[in-house]
Amino acid sequence: MQKKLQYMVTLTVVSLLASLGVSSTFLLTKETIRRKESAVRSEALYTVLPGLEGPPVEVTPPTIADQDRVYKGINKAGQLIGYAASGEAQGYSSKIKVMVGIDPGLERIIGINILAQNETPGLGTKMTEVESNSTLWSVIFGKELNTTNWDSEESWPLPFFRQPERIKKFGLLKKTKKDIPWFQEQFKQKTCNQLVVSKVKDDEKITAITGATISTKAVINAVQNAIDKIRGVVQATVWEIE
Repeated sequence: MQKKLQYMVTLTVVSLLASLGVSSTFLLTKETIRRKESAVRSEALYTVLPGLEGPPVEVTPPTIADQDRVYKGINKAGQLIGYAASGEAQGYSSKIKVMVGIDPGLERIIGINILAQNETPGLGTKMTEVESNSTLWSVIFGKELNTTNWDSEESWPLPFFRQPERIKKFGLLKKTKKDIPWFQEQFKQKTCNQLVVSKVKDDEKITAITGATISTKAVINAVQNAIDKIRGVVQATVWEIE
């Protein structure tokens, strides 16, 4: 009986210490995680609202939760280019979070960006993968082989490991345009009526990721969730003005 009591006390102490450790870790990293998520959302806003000049303007009250905030984007000429908000939906094995930009008329999608997902590797995760057209030649020499103009110096740029030290040290290489995954790219200029899954390639619908139809539908639901947030805020504001 005494041994049993000792086991119970030991187990209780271990459980309390484990709980204390988890709670402490959460409290210590909570603010860091929040800042990181905020940075990811901010970067995504510039992706889904191309042409955005300066910080996006919030059209929701400052007291609203981060995931429910709606923004409007203004370009360099001071014109409204669209609205953006985040949305989420349950995927096959995780919550999928997206940022969505929509035109000022609230009809067509300008672009989307996957903020977070933890779907099946090699299947659902393809929603964030960029198809590579690199070859062994381009990896070694830094550029695809140009078979049309062998004498052109433009066809033979120095690979990174042969660049002058000042360029490598100070990052003076030209910035390249960030590629958008093919899955996310197909949402551009789609209307809500076109947010339909197609298992075969269809430019008028959303082509499903092979073997990941559930994940595909989840992204569509998350996009629709974001659009609903934008319409709920923007249309309500217009109604109040009128």
